[in-house]
Amino acid sequence: MKKSLVALAVLGAFAGAASAQSSVSIYGIVDAYVGSEDTGAAGGSVTKLDSGGLQASRLGFKGTEDLGGGLSAIFGLEAGLTVDNGTAGGFKFDRQSFVGFEGGFGQIIAGKVWSAYDDISAASFSGFDSSFSPEYFAFGSTAYTANPNNGFKYTSPDFGGFSGAISYALDENNAVKENTSAFHLKYAAGPIYAGVAYQEETAALVKSKYTRLGASYDLGMLKVLGSYGQLKETGGAKTTDYSVGVDFPVSSALTLGAGYARGKDNAVAGDEKRSAFGLVATYALSKRTTAYAGYTTGEGKTNGVKTQELDKYAVGVRHTF
Repeated sequence: MKKSLVALAVLGAFAGAASAQSSVSIYGIVDAYVGSEDTGAAGGSVTKLDSGGLQASRLGFKGTEDLGGGLSAIFGLEAGLTVDNGTAGGFKFDRQSFVGFEGGFGQIIAGKVWSAYDDISAASFSGFDSSFSPEYFAFGSTAYTANPNNGFKYTSPDFGGFSGAISYALDENNAVKENTSAFHLKYAAGPIYAGVAYQEETAALVKSKYTRLGASYDLGMLKVLGSYGQLKETGGAKTTDYSVGVDFPVSSALTLGAGYARGKDNAVAGDEKRSAFGLVATYALSKRTTAYAGYTTGEGKTNGVKTQELDKYAVGVRHTF
């Protein structure tokens, strides 16, 4: 009897060790808001209940397995959700889906992955990189492919705050060359963040080159953010963008974020000038639940004639799990 108990205890210990070497978790964001949006179209403003005001709603699965020697196998599957109508685009893992390895050398993954440029692109956007961020209206350099298919990505380990990444996506087409390549370098330590990124992609024989510089400095009572971007395309079209913003923690629960963004196209790209202002307030109801309100206004003009506009305000709630 004692031998049996000892055997069971030993087996239990080994089973516990084996299960501890591998883990899978489920995570997600459920975000919905109600508000009004006016883009200058006929009929005026539209009252709507929509999904993803503060962050895009999603459902994801991620896992890791310890292979020994400091090496782990990893995977990730993430699907986008639309809370207002309960759909998920046929439930496709089209935000990201990858498998790979990580260890002391860094991380390497393959699948549908966020490009190295995307890691940096919105990292210093004002308005908490939400749907109220003025950059998404004024910037012309946000039209890049964020998570191309058939991608590979390497991310380096952190070296005293410095790190980098490189990504490459295959077009899988012998007739044309439409691969997407990107890289970034960044520094993030203490109150300072600074990043630079570049992405090059081709579609329908038009080559687009995206460049982004971003930085932020946390002063404690105030966080200052700034971003600069440029898009150059085949034929001489060029767009130049910049933005500034501040995050102001009013209390441990309430934070205000405000920003201004401006974008300008050269004559080849249409000579349009765009500007926008955004204001967002977030209130932490708990560790996982945040109430928020936001407002964005902007307009675009060509030779003094208004070509586009936006007035949007809304209140919503985001829950993470």
